[in-house]
This record gives sequence, structure tokens and C-alpha cells, in this order.
Amino acid sequence: MLGSFGLALSISLDQPSIFLETDRGLSVTHKIKLINRGQEDLNLYVYVRDWVYAENGVKEFLPPGESQYSCADWLELSSDHLTVPANSSREFPFVLKTPGDATGGHQAVIFFEAGLPGSGRINYAARLGALIYQKTKRYSLDYIEPVALKASLQKGRYVYNMDFRNSGDAWNTIQGNVALVSDGEALEQIELYTKGLLPGESVKYSGVFEQTGLPDRMEIFYMLEDEYGNLQTGQVLSADSAKAVAAREMWIEKFDPVYVLAKNAIQINCEIAVTKPRSVRPTVSIYNSETNVRVKTVEFNAKQVNPGNPAKLAVSWPLGLPGSIPPGEYLCVLSIGSGNDAVSARKMIRID
Repeated sequence: MLGSFGLALSISLDQPSIFLETDRGLSVTHKIKLINRGQEDLNLYVYVRDWVYAENGVKEFLPPGESQYSCADWLELSSDHLTVPANSSREFPFVLKTPGDATGGHQAVIFFEAGLPGSGRINYAARLGALIYQKTKRYSLDYIEPVALKASLQKGRYVYNMDFRNSGDAWNTIQGNVALVSDGEALEQIELYTKGLLPGESVKYSGVFEQTGLPDRMEIFYMLEDEYGNLQTGQVLSADSAKAVAAREMWIEKFDPVYVLAKNAIQINCEIAVTKPRSVRPTVSIYNSETNVRVKTVEFNAKQVNPGNPAKLAVSWPLGLPGSIPPGEYLCVLSIGSGNDAVSARKMIRID
């Protein structure tokens, strides 16, 4: 019986990751080729699991149906076992049937594990997996959202910190670059590593440009491309804004108002950072985007904030209460005043 190291050397998959765009109510058949380069026949046990990213970024495998983005139950395997002869290959077909009401993207993994159940000599670590990424045609949203964009001038060099979130409903990737620009010319460009994101997950990019002795007027721009070829560009901050931010004693790290359909409520999260200890009490004003009329004010409880430890604040407002906000698009404005400092942030939300 091969151990996990021996198995890794002798067998491989032609498709470790499989991306399938499928139609509602229809089935697609796909094949995975397994190649055995060893001198022994391999008996493999085949089964399906869910997978998600853990907080540390490592994939975590779960029983079928435990992930909210699972498509494990949509998969029909041609068999629960497979034999791949020595120095040969075999194809393993499977069927993915998309429900008629499917939306967004879903994931699963098909594992091929050395040995068969009940042999008594199985090394359960000796397995290979083919990750399944399903996306529903015409019923999926692709949206990489900039959550936080910051830049500052520190010791003569420009520093950037960017936070992007997959606010769509299907698996996506993000890659691109960030550039230091003067009068339309890129003086320095830094590549942003490729990151896979499940819906709701975020990635943080931070770095320092090496250029020094730069002109007063500088700008920092980012350009991103997602898995499906969608391009996005934006300005992190101009040099003037960056200098102003660097001089402030209080700033907003994060502002994230969202409408939670399951709770029929507006959930507001924010993070406040300071350079000196102080008490803050943020206020969120909600405006109708068409009429610009304020329809609601939500206040946070007062919070003591200390340097190096951004305060995380959250408040939820149920829409079932009297004076609730009707469906539509709204502008949320976060305002914080403390001493001589006043900062604000804005973000649009939609209530369905």
C-alpha cells in the first residue's frame, strides 16, 4: 500500500480545478483523467465533499451540504471506486445537474483516495482532489468591491493599503497592479498577487513604493482583472490627500453598511483608528438617493479607541419597525467628530 508521499509521486489529475458554467435545470457531463506513473495498480475510493476557506486562508473540507455554497448534492459520480493500472491512465466521468432555481456560484471537491473502505490498511491522507467551481449562467453576479483604499507618505516613500471584497455571488479571482503616477506617467508599478475569493471573502494588499524625492503632485492608481475578464480601475489617493491623511489623528479603516435580507435589517459595521486615545460616537445618516432626503439616522454607542487597536463597531436596525425604509437605493454617510477632527465615509446600498 502506498503512503501519501508515494501516492503523490505516482498519480496525478489532469484537472485539479474544474470550472463549469451551467444552465438552470440542465445537466453537464465532465471527465477527469487520472494518470498512474507508478509500477503498481492503484485502487481508489471516490467521494464528494464541500470545501470553504478557513480564516487562515487554508481550504477546509466539510461533509456534503454543510457549506452554504455547496454543489455536492448536485454531483452524480459514475462510481464510488476506480482502478488505475500501472503506467496507465483512466477517465472518471461525473454529472453535475443544476437545479432550476439555482443562482450564483457553488463549490465542491471530488476526492480520489488510495485504497478501498474496509481494507484495514488505508492511509486516509493519501488522496487527491479535483475542486469543482460551478457558476449559474445568466443568474450570477460578478463584482469585486473596493472596501478600503488608503495611502500615506511615510519617511519619504508612498505607502498603500487596499482591501477588496468579492461582493458577487460566485467564486472569483482578483489580480492586477498598483502604480505610482506623476502627470500621467507611471514611475513605479507593483504587481498584485492572484487571490481566489469565495462570495463575501476579502483580500488585503499593502506595500511601499521604492521611489523617493518625488514631485509634490503624485497619484496612486490600481487596475484589477477578475476571473471573467472584468476590468476595474480606481484612484487610491492623490498625493495631497495622502499627506492630509498622514497628518490626521483619526481615520476610518472600514465602513460597511449592508442590507441583510434574511433578517430584513440594515447591518452597519465600521472600524475607527486613532493616533491618540479618544472617545468616539459615530452616526450614520441614510439618504434617499433620488430625492436626497434623509430618511433615518442610526447612532452607535460611544467607544473608547486607543492607538494601534482600531475600534470595531456594529449596529443593526430592523426594517420591520415603525418608520421603516421602503425598497430602493440609499446613500449611507458615516460621520465622526471628536475634538478638532471630523471624518466621514459614504457608501450606497440597495434595499430589496
